[in-house]
Amino acid sequence: MKLHIIEQTPKFLKLQLNPQPIFYWLFGGILTIGGVFLIVALGKATTFNCSRIEGKPNSCQLITKNLFGTQIQSWRLQEIIRAKLDTTTTDVWGSYPFVLQTTHGSVLINLLNADSTQKESFATQINTFLQTPQEQKLMIGEDSRFWTYPLGLLMIAGGAICIISILRQRKIICIVDKTVGKIIIERQSLLGNKIIEAKLSEISSIELSSFELDSVSSYNVRFILDSTRYIDLATVSMFTAQTANQIIETIASFINL
Repeated sequence: MKLHIIEQTPKFLKLQLNPQPIFYWLFGGILTIGGVFLIVALGKATTFNCSRIEGKPNSCQLITKNLFGTQIQSWRLQEIIRAKLDTTTTDVWGSYPFVLQTTHGSVLINLLNADSTQKESFATQINTFLQTPQEQKLMIGEDSRFWTYPLGLLMIAGGAICIISILRQRKIICIVDKTVGKIIIERQSLLGNKIIEAKLSEISSIELSSFELDSVSSYNVRFILDSTRYIDLATVSMFTAQTANQIIETIASFINL
């Protein structure tokens, strides 16, 4: 926020603060995009199944379900050669890719939750089924939607809270009036204005409060009334340290704290 001294006399001080909540736009945007990515790109159920039932076609299917629908790849059982881990490379998660070899080429089975040990177990199950004519059914798979959807929604909600916090703080007017012995804080926002008042005689000190995330800090100005009560200048921390300290120095000097 930028600090503007609108009016100052020996008895009257009026400050205007215009928000510059870069931290909240950035953090809110990252949370929202990350949440959408989790749900859209990583939220899916992957199933590979095979059947060998007398009187019915022997077949295998790779079924992938996500937010946009279901994708099905089908093969005759005779077209499946084997399953294996491609140990010559790693995927984006640092794990060996899980590959299904068919007579038409290799197909990647993208499993998000499974590590190399779990993938090796799945490959063994598939290969054992292929080599055991007595086995009639096989099904392996995972569903990452159980954790990507809740986490993604939580991140989107966090991003929305940051954006709402920005909309709640279009402008702050702070009036210190020695004539009536009051400090008046008016928070103007798209959601309506809010006015907070306190007696100057109740203010024991003015302090700097902060919010930190990943070594990035945002600050607020806090008026301490007593051991249990205080008033924050802004709804959330959205000042730079320089601006917050400038506000504290200006008001504290004016009321001789």
